[in-house]
Amino acid sequence: MRHRRAKKRLGRNTSNRKALMRSLASNLIIHERITTTLEKAKEASSLADKLIGLGKKNTATAKKTAISILGSKLYINRLFDDIAPRFTTRKGGYTRVLHLGTRKGDGARMALLELTERKIIEKTKSKEQKPKEQRKKPVEQKEEKRPKAPSVEAGEKPEKPKKPTAGEKKKPERKGFFKDLKRYFRRKTG
Repeated sequence: MRHRRAKKRLGRNTSNRKALMRSLASNLIIHERITTTLEKAKEASSLADKLIGLGKKNTATAKKTAISILGSKLYINRLFDDIAPRFTTRKGGYTRVLHLGTRKGDGARMALLELTERKIIEKTKSKEQKPKEQRKKPVEQKEEKRPKAPSVEAGEKPEKPKKPTAGEKKKPERKGFFKDLKRYFRRKTG
């Protein structure tokens, strides 16, 4: 008999998968838009829809259930006070998954998971609102005293920059993995 699994396993054991879904759902509640792989986004959207449904109920039992899923009162307050009231007229479909293409490193399909009713913050143009007197003036830079370049007309020859001698040359310090490899790859003579 073939048993079909309702949810994707995402290559993780049960505890890791639950932790991943909690993390994605809590980040969605805080940021209202996250970028992740397509499979993770599809799984996290179902959990986020469930949480927003609990937020719409706004009962003590719903809050306890949401705390058991997310684990922090910070997320619960934002969910019940800010996010859930936006969806009072909606009966479902609180999140959307938008395809973004593939990731450069491993070719994984990426997606954008976002809330359908997002808070739109209008940006005000600061230059138009402030009078000209209140605008910040650019800071004037003081001129540094530079040695005067010899003029060609006076017959003076410009000095050439001195080349460092063999004793003065300093090699840049190598950092990380390659700094100790020099001694292993020395040229052996004899």
